Amino acid sequence: MAIARALASNPKVLLCDEATSALDPATTRSILELLKDINRRLGLTILLITHEMDVVKRICDCVAVISNGELIEQDTVSEVFSHPKTPLAQKFIQSTLHLDIPEDYQERLQAEPFTDCVPMLRLEFTGQSVDAPLLSETARRFNVNNNIISAQMDYAGGVKFGIMLTEMHGTQQDTQAAIAWLQEHHVKVEVLGYV
Repeated sequence: MAIARALASNPKVLLCDEATSALDPATTRSILELLKDINRRLGLTILLITHEMDVVKRICDCVAVISNGELIEQDTVSEVFSHPKTPLAQKFIQSTLHLDIPEDYQERLQAEPFTDCVPMLRLEFTGQSVDAPLLSETARRFNVNNNIISAQMDYAGGVKFGIMLTEMHGTQQDTQAAIAWLQEHHVKVEVLGYV
């Protein structure tokens, strides 16, 4: 009803403040489809204020990140999701892809290396690194074996991005070289601990 009232005056811009807040998933999808249809058919610019990054992924072309009333990042959805520049944008992106460490690994995970341990890594892939066979390349180049524990991929603005939890088996020197090589190829690597 509110959208219909807003359209009655033939605006050039439609401001939607938390348009999907507190809605069930089916209603959220229908509201987003309606907004996309309005944008397409009426050529209307829609300014969508939301804290839900899933909404941004589904409907937006451009995104601006605001913190404490200040614009801190602005770009296309694909650019912000694949190369977030600010810590807040990185936090928002991570909220859309979240992998928990499985319970059996949590019980064994140590902060410091120990005898016969392997590092558990959290790998973030964005842009071109998503489709490249980087893990198999590390196995060939650095004589390491990668055990994928879990992974999740998604799309935003036509760009794939994802995260993966892995164990990297090999000598300390080889694993460090493989990690450095992954970072050179635009993979964000975090050592979560050792198992």
